[in-house]
Amino acid sequence: MSEFNNYNVYEASGESLRTYINKVFIKMASALALTTVIAFLGYRSFFSGGLLFRFVTGSSFAFYGLMIVQIGVVLALSFGLRKLSPTAANILFYVYAAITGVTFSVLPLVFDISTIFTAFLFAAVLFASCAIIGYTTNVDLSRFRGLMLGGLVALVITSLLSLFIPILRDNLMISYLGLAIFLALTAWDMQKIRAYYYATEGTSAMRANLATYAALDLYLDFINIFLRVLQILGRNSKN
Repeated sequence: MSEFNNYNVYEASGESLRTYINKVFIKMASALALTTVIAFLGYRSFFSGGLLFRFVTGSSFAFYGLMIVQIGVVLALSFGLRKLSPTAANILFYVYAAITGVTFSVLPLVFDISTIFTAFLFAAVLFASCAIIGYTTNVDLSRFRGLMLGGLVALVITSLLSLFIPILRDNLMISYLGLAIFLALTAWDMQKIRAYYYATEGTSAMRANLATYAALDLYLDFINIFLRVLQILGRNSKN
């Protein structure tokens, strides 16, 4: 049965559902704040020769190691939802956000601060618009799951190929494709929060873990929207 079928039942639980959604967004917002703070501190350390600067310049594999840890955290959250305590799930989520902050600390070295700020504002507007659409629409977005996941796989493969094929690396179509995919995923992930809420009636630990997982989904959606917009604006500013 589609997860969408449970959405419009139990209207009396609407206030609790709103509380649950608010909790998801508070988690997501706090993770973004953590990422921003660490990215700023990391950026400053590049000019002061601080710990992060020594860590990054001391090993050419430092960033690759961080990416591997990020993948490990996502897998741990995905496959350990039933086993992890809510505290452990939260810790993993914020560890991921902190590592993202470290990797984002190099963005001001590549893009102008004004471009980064503008991209963040654009990303916030796009993300909020799609989240509202996902929450309010009566269309079951899960019916497009195969299309969205297929597009995501194609995007990952194309992005990997672009590391070795310059013509792909310089093609803005990949950025536009990624932006469209993550905007669609934002609406779908927003819609899934309701399904998580109703599917975990009476199981508080699982409901809490799914709130963290939903916050991670939305966090990843926002981060990817931001990066795609940044790539587009950054490329246009150079032309």
